[in-house]
Amino acid sequence: MNNVQLYFAIGIPTFTVLCSLVIGIFQLNHTMSLINARFTSLEANMNSRFSLLEARMGVFENDMKTLVKISNDLDVRLARLEERTAR
Repeated sequence: MNNVQLYFAIGIPTFTVLCSLVIGIFQLNHTMSLINARFTSLEANMNSRFSLLEARMGVFENDMKTLVKISNDLDVRLARLEERTAR
């Protein structure tokens, strides 16, 4: 066995392992970027849904205020009628 055969016997497997590690790192980086993109999309989707929910809650809150106001007005009117009938 001469020196060239020794270099090939040691160098080719080492080069193959090194190439597979580099390719694996690139694949991992690509996968992580895809996952980050999915999370960003999910975050945007959830933010829009929460905004819609907050808008609906605002409408519900306004409706409840209106109902409380009407209920108070009816209570005042009922109290006046009770005063009139008690006389």
